[in-house]
Amino acid sequence: MSVHIQTPHDLVRAYQSRAKKRFGQHFLSDPSILDQISDAGEVEEGDHVLEIGPGPGTLTWVMLERGAHVTSVEIDRDAQSHLTEHLGEYERFTLVSGDATRMDLTELMGGLESFKVVANLPYNVGTDIFLKLTASGAPISLMALMFQREVAARMVAGVGDSGYGSLSLFTRLHHEAKIALVLPPGAFTPPPRVHSALATFRPVEGTRIPDLERRDWFERIVRATFQMRRKTMPNGLKKLGVEKPDAAVALEEIGVGAKARPEELTFEDFDALSKLISAG
Repeated sequence: MSVHIQTPHDLVRAYQSRAKKRFGQHFLSDPSILDQISDAGEVEEGDHVLEIGPGPGTLTWVMLERGAHVTSVEIDRDAQSHLTEHLGEYERFTLVSGDATRMDLTELMGGLESFKVVANLPYNVGTDIFLKLTASGAPISLMALMFQREVAARMVAGVGDSGYGSLSLFTRLHHEAKIALVLPPGAFTPPPRVHSALATFRPVEGTRIPDLERRDWFERIVRATFQMRRKTMPNGLKKLGVEKPDAAVALEEIGVGAKARPEELTFEDFDALSKLISAG
């Protein structure tokens, strides 16, 4: 029989099965932290929210208590049973059983003009889910997602930061992103071995490069050059069929020089280079 839930701690205590490491489960129960996550996701009454990996449902409960409609995707059968028992009475709660990395998340939230994504993501699939959501074209107005701190840092990194790379540029192409909250291992049950960070992503309408052909070149150039990040830009561009003399001319034209390595180029530099190369 379901117990009356008055705090997130009640949900964690009611969740009898141990966290499953294969699902990367680490739970949050501090009400102030859960409120900060919901605040970062701007969760308000009437909002439609997609949550991935709810676990015992502590964040789910807080968002439901705020009056949001929450659709939660959960792969763990123990968690599914727990969520049905303790949150099933909420009419605004929808539980979807399955692996979010294998689902059409756009179809899952189909028919909505917009929705938000707020989740303490399983760390072992966090980046994959972020990329899937970003590439989906779904009408997402805001995402607030928990990652390992190092992963979140890579997403918001700029030139000169140690984590700067293709993930940073892909994130900037599609979003206004920032780190909203950093949490120590002790904030979770069981504690992970790393610090965690909540990052927010506000999609840029049409992306920062609306032209599809140019955007495709931007993504191809970023991937190819960062796969050879220790080498100069012409080496990576050659993988795309751009001969070194032509690459050198293009790089000089955008003002970075042929000896530059990919981590030295800003988003704007890659954008300018993609414009030149896509124009032939």
